[in-house]
Parts: sequence; structure tokens; C-alpha cells
Amino acid sequence: MASSNSTESGTHSHGRCAGPRMYCYHNEVAPLRVVKHNGPNQGKQFYGCPHWPWTHEVQNVDDLQYMVLEKDTALIELEHEKKTLKKEVEELKAENEKLEDMVAELSIENTETRLFMEATMADKKLAVPLIISWGFFAFVFFLI
Repeated sequence: MASSNSTESGTHSHGRCAGPRMYCYHNEVAPLRVVKHNGPNQGKQFYGCPHWPWTHEVQNVDDLQYMVLEKDTALIELEHEKKTLKKEVEELKAENEKLEDMVAELSIENTETRLFMEATMADKKLAVPLIISWGFFAFVFFLI
């Protein structure tokens, strides 16, 4: 049986190959690997990049652990900031409700004051004709 090559969207197959060849983003053949860490995927096979772990970026396990620690610390700080901001938002909402209540009360007081002033102005407008009518009455009374 002669071997044949065919190319289909990133895979190559050979006549006697166990499975298709997968290529990573570096356009290199991705080796078949097995999940080694404990968990639900332990023992499962996957295709991985031959450059993983990226040794030019990470020099040893201590560097990785330090990077994870930095990320965990950043996450904890962000979670704390999130809780603080949530608490601040709740306090601002409560203060906003108090201010809205105060505005409503002041609006009612303003309306009452305006109505009182209008009534007082009406009384002042009526006072002048009343005084004139009394004067006229007194004048007529003394003439008779």
C-alpha cells in the first residue's frame, strides 16, 4: 500500500498514520499529548504546541509560581476593590433616597409657602378697598 498525502484545513494524513497531523499557530506539527494533572480530564489526549511551555518567556517553575502569586494578589485586590465600590454604591443610593425625600418635602413646603403668600397678597389687595369703603362710610355718616 503506497502512502498518500492530502491537505485538509490544517491536517495531513498518511496512509499508515494513526491519526491526522495537527498544526499549531506556529505552523508546526502539534504533538499528541496526555493530560497529567489530577482532574476530570486526566488521561485525555490533546494536540499541543511544540513550543509549550514557552521557555523563552518562563525560565523555571519559581518564575511561574511568582507570576501566579502576582495574578492571585491582583485578583484579591480587585475583589476587595469591587466589594468596597459596591458598599460605596449602596451608601450613595441611600443618600440619594434621603436627598430625594428632602427635595419632595421642600417642594411641598415651597408650595405651601407660595399659597400662603398668594393668600396674604390677596388680603393686602382687599385691605385697600376695605379702608376706602370705611372712609366713605364715615364720610356719609358724618354728612347725615
